[in-house]
Amino acid sequence: TFAEIGSRSTVPGANDNLSGVATLLGVARLLRERPVRGLRVLLVSTGSEESFMEGMQAFARRHFASLPTESTHVVCIDTVGSPTLMQLEGEGMLVMRDYPAAFKDLLSAAAEEAQVPLVRGLRFRNATDGLIALKAGYPTVMLGSLNRYKVPDNYHWPTDTADNVDYGT
Repeated sequence: TFAEIGSRSTVPGANDNLSGVATLLGVARLLRERPVRGLRVLLVSTGSEESFMEGMQAFARRHFASLPTESTHVVCIDTVGSPTLMQLEGEGMLVMRDYPAAFKDLLSAAAEEAQVPLVRGLRFRNATDGLIALKAGYPTVMLGSLNRYKVPDNYHWPTDTADNVDYGT
């Protein structure tokens, strides 16, 4: 597997991961225009997810000690440029770890209130940056997107370009 990965060049990454970064920038703009009193928001784009989440692990080493688990929640947003928005129920390579039910339900209720269709019921046998926070005890959810085959469009292919991102999602 590693030889096959190493034999290919990198891909543009418009759906994976730039769509998540664009979402963070949109959230930043909305929070600047309509700040939420009493809420501190950190918008973090760690990078290096494919290399065993090195960016999120570095963020965790540097900042988790100052972020209390009882008042810090993590929403992992990655690969949201496919037609259907989805919320994972859990993830993990060797051990499936479910996200906290109350936080998943809160996010789903917010999507419903905003009339944003959101698919649930899926688990991921790999890992996202959300897994680092979840394992550290933070209430965490992961938002992504998928196509009719339940996979992200153009995932890790040279066709993962801005022209092929579903901006409506």
